[in-house]
Amino acid sequence: MTIFNNDLINTLTHLPPDSDLALIRQDRSAATLNTQAAYSEIFSVPSTQFPIDVRYGFAHQVAKLTGSQTLADFYFQQAPALKIENLSPALQAAAEYLQILTLSPKDTQFSLIETLITQGWENSDIVLLAQLITFVTYQARLVEGIELLTTSKNDPRDVAKIVAGKWNHQPFTHQGRPSPTAFTQDNLGWEAWITARKAETLSDEETQVMKKFGQLTSEYFLLLAHQSKILEIRTLIDRGVFYTAGGLPRWEREFAAAAVSKVNGCIYCASVHARKASQYAKERRSDVDKLLATPTGEILADGFDDRLLAITDLVASLSATPIQATISQVATLRQLGLSELELLDLIQSTAFFSWANRLMLSLGEPFEIMEDKE
Repeated sequence: MTIFNNDLINTLTHLPPDSDLALIRQDRSAATLNTQAAYSEIFSVPSTQFPIDVRYGFAHQVAKLTGSQTLADFYFQQAPALKIENLSPALQAAAEYLQILTLSPKDTQFSLIETLITQGWENSDIVLLAQLITFVTYQARLVEGIELLTTSKNDPRDVAKIVAGKWNHQPFTHQGRPSPTAFTQDNLGWEAWITARKAETLSDEETQVMKKFGQLTSEYFLLLAHQSKILEIRTLIDRGVFYTAGGLPRWEREFAAAAVSKVNGCIYCASVHARKASQYAKERRSDVDKLLATPTGEILADGFDDRLLAITDLVASLSATPIQATISQVATLRQLGLSELELLDLIQSTAFFSWANRLMLSLGEPFEIMEDKE
């Protein structure tokens, strides 16, 4: 497939370059350009453990499991001959990690990482594997979300409401720290399951980039710095999705991130972004608390005002695996007055946290910071 104007998302969703939505994506240039840059980097960075054709084959599997046939077809065209069942034991272990991380991210455990290490995976290759899987779940939701904005077909599906996913109930982390067992707006720590880089091992350029983004003291970001260019590009996407003027109010973008985290069971991400939502809209703190308190198996889009109800409904459905979002959900939001820019902001916020949750859940785990409780 020819990628027109160096934009895979526009190409796959058949967005004409002069269409309103293409121009809106151009207005959100940091997210748009860096999404393409992330694709290019992930599928070009050298790795003897994780060859390019295998990466494309894995991407096909992730897109297919996530529920984006459009994206799955594209990746299949890149590596049609790859057979997952014929892979080496090391790649079979990676394929198991892929399956669990894509379908049920909360079920990723330290033992999966331990198996990869036993099979000879280096830290940089593990991070590349995690970034590829999680990036494709982001891509898939971006493609499917944009297709919902552009299609005029009726959608006959009657999809069940999405419920809060399961989350951690283990009292201690792998390293023996107290582990959070309830969603909270408190500050939490996070520990890695593989060794993060030391700040002194970074190049001058890597140091400057991470310093600019306030990442030099974070174990999480120093872990992701095993693939520092992917980290830089991903950070630019994050800024392009959440730190832009106009469009969807910032508190609703943060609320969307927390809602995705409830679907996926990511206590850490929910704590950060629920707290931000409450800071940006102090009067909506009760709504944020209600979201966090939703028990496993209970409907997430329940008990809010019409706008927040419709936002949560779309966010949860787009976050489900396979994706369950429908045209009628978008139509409801349009009827409630959301502009195309606001809808794109909502879709991008949701899609990005499919990526973020899965990285946090599959490379480490949160712990309680006890001094905050004294």
